[in-house]
Amino acid sequence: MTVSRRALAAAVLALGLVLAGCSGLPQSGPVSVGNAPGDVVDEVTGGSYDAEEPRPGDSPEDIVDGFLRASISPEQNWETARHYLADEIAETWQPAESVTIDATDDREITEIAASGGVATVTADVQGEAVLDGDGRYRVASDGTTSLAFELAKDDEGEWRIVTAPDGIVLDGQFFSELYSAHDLYYFDATWTHLVPDRRWFLTRQNARTRIVQELVDGAPSEWLARGVQTAFGGSLQLSRGTVPVDADNVAQIELTGGAGADVETLGRMTAQLEQSLASTDVRRIALTVDGEASDATSAGVSVASTRVDPRPLVLTDDGFGYLAGGEITSVGGMSDVLADFPEDIASIAVSADRQVAAIGLADGGAMRVTADDRPSAIDTGGRVAAPSLDAYGFIWTVRPDDPRTLTAWSPDLTARRMAGEWADVSRVKAAEVSRDGSRIAAIVTIGEQQWVVVAAIERDPDGTPLSVGPPRRIAQLRMAGIDLAWIDDITVGIAAGGSDSAQVIQQPIGAPARSVAAPLAVVTIGAGDQESPVRLLTDDGALLTLRGTIPTQSASDVRVLATQLGQPE
Repeated sequence: MTVSRRALAAAVLALGLVLAGCSGLPQSGPVSVGNAPGDVVDEVTGGSYDAEEPRPGDSPEDIVDGFLRASISPEQNWETARHYLADEIAETWQPAESVTIDATDDREITEIAASGGVATVTADVQGEAVLDGDGRYRVASDGTTSLAFELAKDDEGEWRIVTAPDGIVLDGQFFSELYSAHDLYYFDATWTHLVPDRRWFLTRQNARTRIVQELVDGAPSEWLARGVQTAFGGSLQLSRGTVPVDADNVAQIELTGGAGADVETLGRMTAQLEQSLASTDVRRIALTVDGEASDATSAGVSVASTRVDPRPLVLTDDGFGYLAGGEITSVGGMSDVLADFPEDIASIAVSADRQVAAIGLADGGAMRVTADDRPSAIDTGGRVAAPSLDAYGFIWTVRPDDPRTLTAWSPDLTARRMAGEWADVSRVKAAEVSRDGSRIAAIVTIGEQQWVVVAAIERDPDGTPLSVGPPRRIAQLRMAGIDLAWIDDITVGIAAGGSDSAQVIQQPIGAPARSVAAPLAVVTIGAGDQESPVRLLTDDGALLTLRGTIPTQSASDVRVLATQLGQPE
């Protein structure tokens, strides 16, 4: 390919970005449409750019480069991209099978062979992430992907692609323009919490249908499946193939195959649907199963909240409690116990009812403490990372140099080993269980690299942990990990740093990360409030809140920033 052609393509893309900005193309938010892989879409209302058509005399490399660049234009089911394909595969190529997210400038397109009107071209792409056909996003951890293309000359003597892999390759700068995020919701093992499973769909009309199809006919992400369950099962399916919405924004959802579903099951279906559709234009749903309108509502389903108090829960020389306006508000008996605790405390995690706390000691020990002053040492066999407390009263510990010691301790301190499927992990810097109890996040070492991983926690119906699934990598750390915390139900916050710089990473599970610079002295990261979702604690006791990209000090002389699991019912 000539330099001028590459420059022209870059100019077209840049112009597309400018025009998109002028037209108010959404940067994030709900999907507008969803279509199953392979479905033909006749209209796109947003999230698209003009792609360049093939030009007479294009070389095999030109054709492959143009084909890959045409991924930015999904109109008419990627009609422009299909113009680079020979007639025999233009109708069978499946662009929605997957999305490899990369940087266009890092692609290397090479003609391997050309003879007698046929050619072979490879495209080496540095994949940052991959989206599967069901909208699941995963970080790419295997470096370069080589894509092979076979080309032949058509009847007019122009090169066209005759063999191409399904799926598209999309520059990362366009990903958030063309695709939007939705969270599908599943229940945990106890039917107590709703757990998000993020998906990405093209920004088009009628996302409602795709969401409902995925809930009814699909399955949770493979890494998460062990920790969740769904009210949709058996032979249930969406009967009309679409989910219309009336003038009052009521979604008409018609299912078949649900004969015999009781009121409780129908209520749980409703709860999953309402939560999953909450970011669309839907305000209410009308559910019909096998032709009969359901009168079950989500109001009859008890779903526990994972919201925490917006005030920081801290330990200072003045005591333990919620900090506001420079004053400490006690939290009952727990404040009395921790204010005069005989050991040097390094970390605190407190139950939603404020009756139980998991304490990490400065000497690497761990303790279970209750509000009625009954501290119990946990026999961990050595120094452990900061212990985590889950929603069912289990305390989780792990020795940093031995991931096999990942253990859940019951309220009576009976040990349950959990790390059977973490064989590739050699070290654990920090670990914390999500507030809904269905997942664990950790900073770990795999090979020579440090990763942030998540894994599902399998539990019995009473909430007792049974196993932890294989770790799913969600972020590779370029700086040494310091600490992590669940910022909300979908986002893990990570503090990382080196000798001359530090950063805070907000890493949604199944989405690109956001990172900002942080003070070098950060030792703890925690959840904040709605306006400032991240809090940081430095080694000199400064408590910082992160609003946007600027950490701002809100308090001083804080010894410990505690983890909250929720608020009292």
